[in-house]
Amino acid sequence: MLLGIKLKANPTNEQKQVLSQWMGCAKFIWNAKCGEEKYYSVFARKYYSIGTYAPVDQKAAQFKSKELSPWLYNCPSQIIRNSAVNWYQTYQKFMKGECGKPKVKSKSDRGSVHLTKEVFKFVKCDDGVTRLFIGTKTNNIGFLSFKAHSKFTEPKSIYIKKERGLYSVSFCYDDGFDEKTLPSDEEHLSYLKSATKEF
Repeated sequence: MLLGIKLKANPTNEQKQVLSQWMGCAKFIWNAKCGEEKYYSVFARKYYSIGTYAPVDQKAAQFKSKELSPWLYNCPSQIIRNSAVNWYQTYQKFMKGECGKPKVKSKSDRGSVHLTKEVFKFVKCDDGVTRLFIGTKTNNIGFLSFKAHSKFTEPKSIYIKKERGLYSVSFCYDDGFDEKTLPSDEEHLSYLKSATKEF
């Protein structure tokens, strides 16, 4: 069964600076995808034949430029890819009517970065403490301090979030419990009714 967990993170000042830069790069890609989709949609509406729509994809390489966006080269490519994929998945949900259309993210004190398994690793050290390594071999912030208030298994991806100067690590993990063994809604309601009658 999938469970969600949120852990308090305590990055150093140097780590905060790098994480803020990574979050800025992720937001830049998201906003760039929003702008790209808007441009192509307007172009298609004006110049394409009826029934032809603008392309929607999860590519992000076109936004990397040594002249226009050199800061993106200081960010792990996986983070740039993940931001574009998240935008694309959100747009697909919008097309199915499951959510609103992806919007440009405004500047604020909030930020997040989505890390897949290539960019993080939980390491159990000799002292028995589990530590979280963030980044790749060539581009990393080292071990990020966090407070674990419960046990968990290693997830496939994590989010590092910042809000009002506070940092957290959140993710979903499988606890190994089979949901099929849980009682159905009818069984649960029947149990509640029988327990109520006893009182």
